[in-house]
Amino acid sequence: MFRSLSGLSSRAFLFGVFDGHGGQQCSRHSSTNLYPYLCASVLKKHEVADYPPDQRLEWLFSSSDGHLPNAFKSRETKNLAEYHRAFKKNANCYTGTVRESLKLAFETFDRDLADNALPNAKGVIDRHAAMIAASGSCCTLAHVRSRHLHVANLGDAAAVLGVVNPNGSVTARQLSRAHCVDNADEVHRIRTAHPASEAQTVLRGGRLLGELFPLRAFGDVRYKWTNELQKVVLEPLGHPAPQHLYTPPYLSSSPEVFYHKLTPNDRFLVLATDGLWEWLDPDTVVRLVHDHTLGTITQQPYVPKSGTTLRQVREQLKERAKGEQRTKKPIDENCATHIIRHALGGVSGGATKQYERLIDILQVPPGRARNYRDDISVIVIHFNETFLDVHDDDDE
Repeated sequence: MFRSLSGLSSRAFLFGVFDGHGGQQCSRHSSTNLYPYLCASVLKKHEVADYPPDQRLEWLFSSSDGHLPNAFKSRETKNLAEYHRAFKKNANCYTGTVRESLKLAFETFDRDLADNALPNAKGVIDRHAAMIAASGSCCTLAHVRSRHLHVANLGDAAAVLGVVNPNGSVTARQLSRAHCVDNADEVHRIRTAHPASEAQTVLRGGRLLGELFPLRAFGDVRYKWTNELQKVVLEPLGHPAPQHLYTPPYLSSSPEVFYHKLTPNDRFLVLATDGLWEWLDPDTVVRLVHDHTLGTITQQPYVPKSGTTLRQVREQLKERAKGEQRTKKPIDENCATHIIRHALGGVSGGATKQYERLIDILQVPPGRARNYRDDISVIVIHFNETFLDVHDDDDE
């Protein structure tokens, strides 16, 4: 899932991709309800105070999922009201850096998400809230204000910047790190947070407690709550606690935030869930975006088949060149669609073959699709130099 939003008075833009696991409940909830927390966190104190309480909450909650039950929506509004009251009491919440504000928003949102699933005063559990908390979601989010770019990452999606070099080529610059066992710093963080007696159980088979691949995520309270609490809330819903749950929490909701000041050579930013990076590397993705922007076709390097004669190679290269000349622009008008088609359909064989491959893989039934591909969400953000120059400021 993906979502974008522009700030009311901070001149900031927010873009995010959300990758759910264990069901779509948490990713859907996060993609709509995280933004009010983010908006509140990055607004300055006087800007928040300028709005009457009712209007302020109505605006902040305007991005919420319209299909939420009224009782659930009312509880979310209450959470936001408490969030505002905390801001009023602590001026540092307003004057902190964007990095601190994004972290505060992520952590508070996840805490409220989990608290919504707890039994109320009468001991009643909201099943909808419990299902959201039991499932999980990764998130990669970009906050853009003038030339100031912050990327907050939680999980294994990625943000890649496309930088155009003086010679016209394009380079990929990664602005996030995957939170998984391939990240040595992340593995060290997890291991040092728990006793040495859990050295063999905290990470097993490349997964957290032998089950979960991302090491940071929203929701997934099975890796955050105690066994006792899970027996009350989750086990009746068919979600038993994982094995070797001794010293929770094991899973973090605190994002890793990267800052970059945009330059004229920074042309676009790609946010994509891990399903894309299983098919394409960052260098290929930025080349696809760059070529699409120029209106040219990206082709794979020519590799002759074994046994091909020199004459055949020459003829094949001639046909390849003719094909490039006939095609003046990419098949897809939308850049993100262009990336996904190349990931799943390839770039060889012409439009007909590409779409045949794409259709075949997209038509795999949901129950078996995971054996062939992961879900893919992509956002491509193109930077407008004129807009950045007009709105440039020195406030990070």
